[in-house]
Amino acid sequence: GITACTYHLFYNSIPLLVPLQAFLTCVGNTTAAYAAYRIAVSNGWRADNEMLQFLNSNAVEGTNEDKSASSVEKKESESLIGFEDLGDALANDTDYTFLIKLFGGCAVASYAIKYGELLFDFPFDASLGLGILVILIPSLLNAFKWYKRSLDPTF
Repeated sequence: GITACTYHLFYNSIPLLVPLQAFLTCVGNTTAAYAAYRIAVSNGWRADNEMLQFLNSNAVEGTNEDKSASSVEKKESESLIGFEDLGDALANDTDYTFLIKLFGGCAVASYAIKYGELLFDFPFDASLGLGILVILIPSLLNAFKWYKRSLDPTF
């Protein structure tokens, strides 16, 4: 998604971003399918069809954690926080106030993006290096956040 947005940010003038988006989509879909398979196997799923018996290998065995070791009381994680952690802030909203906030936020962000880019020259001067940085920096920050969360035993 971020590659497509970057392509449009530069007014479709960096054609290399189109095959890059296709490649990243393929990698993302493949890793998501593998993660779904690992979750299914860790929950006891087994392939019934004879043609799929190779999926029943023991390669993913051992991913189950010992359930008795999880008797430690869980407390709130203090890992890096992102937009997905806004649940507590929006918990007291009704459906209508949430929709009003959502619409208002989208309208303000759309206006800022549409007219705010006119304050800068870089969208009009396409640069492959800058385009790659626009893709890599948020992606690496997101990966670092999830890496830090993976180290937190309370998460």
